[in-house]
Amino acid sequence: VDVTNLLALFESLDRHGSHIDLRPVQKEVLSAINGRRDEKDLVLKVSTGAGKTAVALLYLQSHMEKSGKPVVYLCPTVQLVEQVHEEAQKLGIRSVIYPAGEPHPDFEGTRGRAIIICTYDKLFNAKTTFNRRDVHLRPYAIVLDDAHAGVEEIRDAFKLQILEGEVLKNLLELLDAPCRKYKLGLWTDIRRDDPFAAIEVPYWIWEPLLDDIQQILADKLDEKSLTFIWPHIRDILRWCRCIVSGSGIEIIPDVLPIHESAAYSEAEHRLFMSATLADDSVLIRELSCEYSAASNPVLPKSDKGLGERMVLAPSLFDPNLDRYWVMDLCRRASKRQRVVVLASNEADARLWKPYGAKVVLGGEVGDAIKKLRGGVPDSNIIVFVQRYDGVDLPDNACRILVIDGMPYGESIADKYDSSQMAIPGGVRNRLIYRIEQGMGRAVRSHADYAVIILAGPVLANFIAKHEVVEEMNPDTRAQLKLALDLAELARKDEQDPDKLLIDMIGQCLNRDEGWKQYYAENIESEKNKKKDSAHLSMADAERQAFNMALANNELDAVDLLRRAIDDNDLSVKEAGWYLQKVANYMHNVDPGEALEVQRAANKKNNSLLCPPGVTRRPSLPGKFETQTEMVKWFKEFENPNGAIAKIQEMRAQLSYEVSPRIFEKALMELAALLGAKGSRPEEDFNEGPDNLWLWPKMSLVIEAKNRNQKSLHKKDAGQLFHSVEWFKQSYSTRQNSIPIIIAKISVADPKVLFPEGTRVITSEKMERLLNRLEQFYQNLVNDPSLLKQPKEILKLQTSIGISPEQFIRGYTVAVIKSR
Repeated sequence: VDVTNLLALFESLDRHGSHIDLRPVQKEVLSAINGRRDEKDLVLKVSTGAGKTAVALLYLQSHMEKSGKPVVYLCPTVQLVEQVHEEAQKLGIRSVIYPAGEPHPDFEGTRGRAIIICTYDKLFNAKTTFNRRDVHLRPYAIVLDDAHAGVEEIRDAFKLQILEGEVLKNLLELLDAPCRKYKLGLWTDIRRDDPFAAIEVPYWIWEPLLDDIQQILADKLDEKSLTFIWPHIRDILRWCRCIVSGSGIEIIPDVLPIHESAAYSEAEHRLFMSATLADDSVLIRELSCEYSAASNPVLPKSDKGLGERMVLAPSLFDPNLDRYWVMDLCRRASKRQRVVVLASNEADARLWKPYGAKVVLGGEVGDAIKKLRGGVPDSNIIVFVQRYDGVDLPDNACRILVIDGMPYGESIADKYDSSQMAIPGGVRNRLIYRIEQGMGRAVRSHADYAVIILAGPVLANFIAKHEVVEEMNPDTRAQLKLALDLAELARKDEQDPDKLLIDMIGQCLNRDEGWKQYYAENIESEKNKKKDSAHLSMADAERQAFNMALANNELDAVDLLRRAIDDNDLSVKEAGWYLQKVANYMHNVDPGEALEVQRAANKKNNSLLCPPGVTRRPSLPGKFETQTEMVKWFKEFENPNGAIAKIQEMRAQLSYEVSPRIFEKALMELAALLGAKGSRPEEDFNEGPDNLWLWPKMSLVIEAKNRNQKSLHKKDAGQLFHSVEWFKQSYSTRQNSIPIIIAKISVADPKVLFPEGTRVITSEKMERLLNRLEQFYQNLVNDPSLLKQPKEILKLQTSIGISPEQFIRGYTVAVIKSR
């Protein structure tokens, strides 16, 4: 048999039972690979359940038989390793598992007589047994299954996390003086262990301290980190990011030095398999996949696409349908269906326990999946933590899947990157990726179906935004659009949202013919949509520039990135993001020029690092109208109810009990809802008030003291005096500024004087304001024609009492002096 012909190879196998013949999509893929088998890298994009595991096994079998050398199949989880092994047995392909803790692979694997199957971690950790002298395993061909999930696993192998102990103490002491000077307020919060405070150490602070950092890490790291991670990054610390938060420190390469893994980088052939994510730039940037492979993936026309997913965001139907409503719904539904919940952290997961859920952690995951797929689960509601990939739940294993809140990563760097406001989908769309991966845990074939519930107002508000929806995979985008359309229809019909949602879920689960037809007519495949070549091109430039910097060719890296920025169609903020990378490389060659480049980057995107020696000053806003700003904010949402969901999210963030950092950020966002320009001068410029709101004819200078319990103190007054003075100097042309304190109480300590005209927003007044804002935007939801009538919006704004002129009288009180 011609082993280079994958179709002929399949026919020659001694198959066992279920694999009687290939599906059309598999035949098409195998034919395509036949024509490209000599290429080093191939990217295969097929839908879940289309039989890509069999294709990948045949790809490896072909290369193994032709070369007589070992080949490796990589999986994100142990559970998937076992599934691939079972699939190989059914096909009649010999395979061996290379488990964690086992130093030597099976002899059949090393001799090139059986496919070696293992996890990504087994290959990519710095102490990998692939590199042992008595093993020295160099695969001829590698398959990267679920490659995007694999990237997350590989990142962990290169990420140094320091959460406690002497190393953390010594690093914080070393960084204290320069970081305090760079961002005093933020650094003070970090040293107070505020888990919501985080900073990326600027490269001009990081670089001069490298010798000291190296010594601290090499001398005092724990044994596990020293063994499995440190060897990967010890020689490239200069090109690592360092994120410091109140929870600890993370150090991770900006681009993964994937060449450190000789077993991976020296492979002759690599097949990257992806079922979901439209953006394959991450494969180029992090895994050094060839640009030609990512820009020309194997994309079968006969692929039928995803199965049927009814995607529902209850908070977009009605703000009252919150997480707890979803929990109660699932409790009732679990009497007939199996429900799986994906939570981003253990605390959120445990909230499901009173509703009859079983929270599954760590080593229990594999057993729980087996029981869901074929046995009797411990509960009909199973909650997984941080399992947005690597869990396959086909058919009756999961008919209702809940993504409970935003799928933030657990690492310090993930949380920091997710908080970068200038990047809607998170850095490199990682938040969008996790949502899509999570949705893919159920519906594992074209014939499968499930209800996907996106729980809570935060997630609902996120997926309702135009800019987020546009970044999603075409299939996901179509299904989400259908969900948003359903919410809009429900709103217009004025049906009871609770009953309507339950009826809709029943239509899907009971296989209602009307629903199936409606779904088929409204979901159009957009698989042939033109790819965004700019993402791929910039990823290729980043990878090449990083490799040049490692070879001490920083000037070449600078030139390459600059050309890429000029040649690609980037948004202003994206251009700033890449210019910062140019500045970082330039710093090694010409620190003065680097500072100029960093200044230009910061001008394009003010969430980036502010260069030293540059006093950032606020810029005066141009002319704007309050009503125009309010409409602009409302139009950010693909579904109008996203605006109402955002207000629900703000209610939690503007609780007077939350962390000051969360409160101040939400306060700045609140300004836009009132048609004002909001900013955080203390955060942005290291001076000035916590918040500044600018209307065309009025300004609020705001200090947030939301946790003050009993009175307003002398220190509070001093800060407000200082902020008022800063405002006068920075905005000398603006009149009518009003000092504002946000606190639970309005009573000042004896003999404490506040600036003249100071007003207080109490928790009661904040609640009243949020209620009025919700009333205003609900009117816009109910009557979209108002959006084109500025005079009517002004009339509505005034009638509800949220115009700038009504704000002080309606939502603030005077400071009361103690006797």
